[in-house]
Amino acid sequence: MRPHLEVTRLAAGLLALCLAFSPSPSLCDEPAARRQPPAPSAVRAMPTDPAGTLELGLDLERKRNWSGAMALYEESIELWPERSDFVQRRRLCEIHHKLVRRYSDQSFRKVLLTRSREESLELLDEVVERIETHYVETVAFEGLLRRGYDNMEVALREPTFLVPNAPKAKTDQVALLRQQLLGRRDRLNIPNRQAALAEVDAVCSLSRQALNLSPASVTLEFVYGTCDALDDYTSCLTPDKLDDLYAMIDGNFVGLGVELKGDAQGILLVGVIKKGPASEAGLKVGDRIIAIAGKSIRGVSLDDAAGRLQGTEGTAIDLSIQAKDGSTRQVRLVRRPVEVESVGEAKLLGGNSSIGYLQLSGFQKTSTDELDRGIASLQSKGMRYLILDLRGNPGGLLNVAVEIAERFIDQGVIVSTKGRAKGQTATYRASGRAIWTMPMAVLIDRDSASASEILAGALKEHQRALIIGERSYGKGSVQSIFSLHTVQAGLKLTTAKFYSPTDRAYSEQGVDPDVPVRLAAKPVDGESTVGVSSDNMGDPDRDAVLAQAIAQARRRLSQPR
Repeated sequence: MRPHLEVTRLAAGLLALCLAFSPSPSLCDEPAARRQPPAPSAVRAMPTDPAGTLELGLDLERKRNWSGAMALYEESIELWPERSDFVQRRRLCEIHHKLVRRYSDQSFRKVLLTRSREESLELLDEVVERIETHYVETVAFEGLLRRGYDNMEVALREPTFLVPNAPKAKTDQVALLRQQLLGRRDRLNIPNRQAALAEVDAVCSLSRQALNLSPASVTLEFVYGTCDALDDYTSCLTPDKLDDLYAMIDGNFVGLGVELKGDAQGILLVGVIKKGPASEAGLKVGDRIIAIAGKSIRGVSLDDAAGRLQGTEGTAIDLSIQAKDGSTRQVRLVRRPVEVESVGEAKLLGGNSSIGYLQLSGFQKTSTDELDRGIASLQSKGMRYLILDLRGNPGGLLNVAVEIAERFIDQGVIVSTKGRAKGQTATYRASGRAIWTMPMAVLIDRDSASASEILAGALKEHQRALIIGERSYGKGSVQSIFSLHTVQAGLKLTTAKFYSPTDRAYSEQGVDPDVPVRLAAKPVDGESTVGVSSDNMGDPDRDAVLAQAIAQARRRLSQPR
């Protein structure tokens, strides 16, 4: 499946996105569209004082539990925002975490890491050139290179990097190289792209002499560091990640049809896609994969386990499954194309056939048609009020968000974008073709992001829908996808920011609900964000946000026409 994206093709090899990448479980054999550090369940016994919490985080770092440490530091930043050390520790753990994930990606190892010195430097040159000409803001080269040096500092402390790249390196040799690189970092003076390339080329020579590191291994740390220096949404995409992204755009992929989350006992299923191999074999949300091909995956990273599940169409994989009740069974699944539907559920709510409920989980190529079919079906059954659920929806294609908004809004601005490069500044207006005129409510939460915010914000500011729930995520930037020429890879780059119909920025602000409903706790493990509802979502008896929306709908429908 391909990612939740945004705009349209701007030129050959370029796609503009409105990707959310908000906190949520990571996708497995389907692409990693929405990544998050695993929930901090492993560190729930959190001290109540900053000093104790920091010591716990450092202990997790010593155990190389980078995701657990990141989760702990994120909680700590919320509790003690004045403590800059938590921010610094989280950033350091993130660099480790990303490096480990890179080296677990087969296409990174087999394609990018095998490039020659010339090819690797050409890749860096192309990435920096795209940043120089297309990034939403002007960026100083020194900042990009410093982050590359930071990546090298982490890499030279990380066994995941050292074992394959410098297996015979001695501790004192590594320490000396780290000291030399730190000195170069402190003396940086990079006036242009050519100087940046020359600096990295010099680091390649120094690293080759000191530890016999390949130029590709060094240059790639600067490539990924350069991207990470910009924002949370810009990244260099390995060949596999690029394919995954395009698959998500189309709403289909080859795989098993499961959404996974790391778990101490194995891998937890947090989503099972309808009509996929896993669903047809009876796998359910809350089940755990505890062994793959007869080998236990206890303690295996999520990315490593996901890599073992991947394969070509028609191939089979044997899994050991542990159910919620502790029972285990063996299943054999055959990988095949899986269609991911945007409309997870469309139904009339019990007790009142006039109120319809439709859950939209993403904005992909098929989403508008799916939405039209779902609403038409509900309307044919007597629906007079629509509740559109965008909770947990991470976003998607900008043009699809605009198309869907036009289904409800007759005229006026839907969203505007502003960027530096040609074609990145635009205003999207309704074309007067609204076809759905029933009163409606839109449900949002902290994980409703990007294209979800475009739709919810437009419906709110045009007074077309009542917004119910929590403030949305606040992801207000547009990403463009560049297929790189120098190597089989891609660049996901922030090229614009988007604004509401009244020119209000969504970044860091999100969409405020008209009717706030704050949940006491987040849904438990077992919820789904891809094609499957959580145990609570959509159930009026257990879903407080939906219950409030039903109350508002009944109040509206009871008014004289």
